[in-house]
Amino acid sequence: MQRRLLFLLQYYSLWLIYFLLAKILFLFYHLTKTSELDSLTILGIFWHGIKLDLSFSAYFSVIPFLLFPVFNTLKIDKFNLIFLKIYTAACLVFSGFIIIADLELYRNWGFRIDATPLMYINHPREMAASAGASPLFLLVSLLLFLLISSFLVFNRFINHLKAFDSYHKWYFFPIGIFLASVLIIPIRGGFQLSPVNQSTVYFSNIPFANHAAINPLWNFFDSVVNKTAESENPFIYFSKKEAKSVVDSLFSEKSTTTLQVLNTDRPNVLIITWESLTAKAFSKTGGLSNVLPELAQLSDEGILFKQCFASGDRSDKGLIAVLSGYPAQPITSIMTMPKKTAKLPVLSKDFRKAGYSTAWYYGGEPEFANIKSYMLNGQFDKLVTKNDFNQEDMQNTRWGADDHVVFNRLLHDLGTYQKPFFVNYFTLSSHEPFIVPMKTVIKGDDEKSMFLNALHYTDKSLGDFIRKAKEQNWWKNTLVVIIADHGHPLPENPLKPNNFHIPMLWLGGALKEKGIVIDKIVSQNDLARTLLNQVHLDSREYIWSKDIFSKDTHEFAYFAFHNGFGLIQPGKWFVFDNVSKQIIQQEGEPSKQDISAGKALVQSTFQDFLDK
Repeated sequence: MQRRLLFLLQYYSLWLIYFLLAKILFLFYHLTKTSELDSLTILGIFWHGIKLDLSFSAYFSVIPFLLFPVFNTLKIDKFNLIFLKIYTAACLVFSGFIIIADLELYRNWGFRIDATPLMYINHPREMAASAGASPLFLLVSLLLFLLISSFLVFNRFINHLKAFDSYHKWYFFPIGIFLASVLIIPIRGGFQLSPVNQSTVYFSNIPFANHAAINPLWNFFDSVVNKTAESENPFIYFSKKEAKSVVDSLFSEKSTTTLQVLNTDRPNVLIITWESLTAKAFSKTGGLSNVLPELAQLSDEGILFKQCFASGDRSDKGLIAVLSGYPAQPITSIMTMPKKTAKLPVLSKDFRKAGYSTAWYYGGEPEFANIKSYMLNGQFDKLVTKNDFNQEDMQNTRWGADDHVVFNRLLHDLGTYQKPFFVNYFTLSSHEPFIVPMKTVIKGDDEKSMFLNALHYTDKSLGDFIRKAKEQNWWKNTLVVIIADHGHPLPENPLKPNNFHIPMLWLGGALKEKGIVIDKIVSQNDLARTLLNQVHLDSREYIWSKDIFSKDTHEFAYFAFHNGFGLIQPGKWFVFDNVSKQIIQQEGEPSKQDISAGKALVQSTFQDFLDK
């Protein structure tokens, strides 16, 4: 009996070692970030993170711990070997895929793997396209190495059962069951009142160190099982009344007077939502030079907003921020829930009600992330998508029609409208894997160079489109708004707000003046109310949007990322992590009132999401 009990304890320990080695693999894969940590912090990753490793090792061990005494009591202990090999192999395959996927997902998203990828599992082609820029050969090699080596080690250990004699003593059953029940202790992380969670392993003011301490399997299953994003608000800092009071003060306007920048009350409106247009790649917003020369030239012909910030970090969040003025959620996406998006205000509805023709253009598949349902809820008269283009128009076959192709189609269609139009075009060529039908301008096979080259291609396509558009009759009565869906981690920058910093440019013959630069801090969400007020349409439904041209609006931009948020104000900003409940980055001196404002925003916006 002692040998069997010792075997089970060793089996549990082997899983623990497996997860500790997975941590080492994670640290080596992200060696650049790891090299910035001191030795004590690296040790802290293992010391603090072991709590979740112990917990998930217990989850994997509880079934063998329960079935071993059952098999022995039923005198079929020969099945121990067969069962354990099959069970362990299944666990290793699943663990291997999660661990390896987590390596690259963290590099792209900045958080450990959770249930987020499951929101896109019905769209394998788009998932494959997103993975196109990933080092697939390296990842597959690591997966094979992890699977083969772990199979060999576990199999060799399990084979020790062959030397065990049959043992059918009745008291092994209660002892074995008791031992299995003891696993509840590491599963919940000890005897404390609250069970173990992600914050249990957080120990540093360096986000990467805290993230590295998390067990990816534990994090994934916790997200899948709890599904807190659909049922409860994890961002409670105040009573609802207190939070509402703070938020109301942020969005209050003493006057409804706004500066009119248009020369007509009924302009055509074209919003170009540019995939991953980061301010870090644009010279006029403090970024790189020569990447976006066309946009730089166009900036002298319109109104450039230098301090605009995206609401979220993914396209599904950005589209809703632009068209509904609705803020991003930190741990989910409202876009994936048609029942909720049906309750959102959408610019296309308001313009359609005002007698405009409305259309939405996207060269890809609109079913991705339930975008199509949102656009249909928005009552667009026409959706022009991937199916409206020929296969030869798709150099970037993984996503759809190339940007210049859709621009050409857009140019043709805009001349056919018999009444004012409201049109949104969402580009796609600057999305991974950054394959564009253009001779390479920005050299390099690394991801950064390919990304910048893809931006340059879309910039060229935009410039060609605008030059031709200026020759059209509709141009003189048209407002063109160029804005990103979100920023981008590339080019790398250690400050979080830089990943959300995006340009916004207003162009067109409908503008009164040109060559204006606005340094005011604005949010992507603010476009909706600002635009409606310019054309004298009712904007009261857009409660999370501010009028940029009103002198009375409070100057701030709020953004959300996975389990955290940021608040940017003149001369100061901070980034808050909701797991560790602390500021992880800041500049200037945010006051307690500023921090309370950020907390009230994340609490109230998420509660509004839940209530829809």
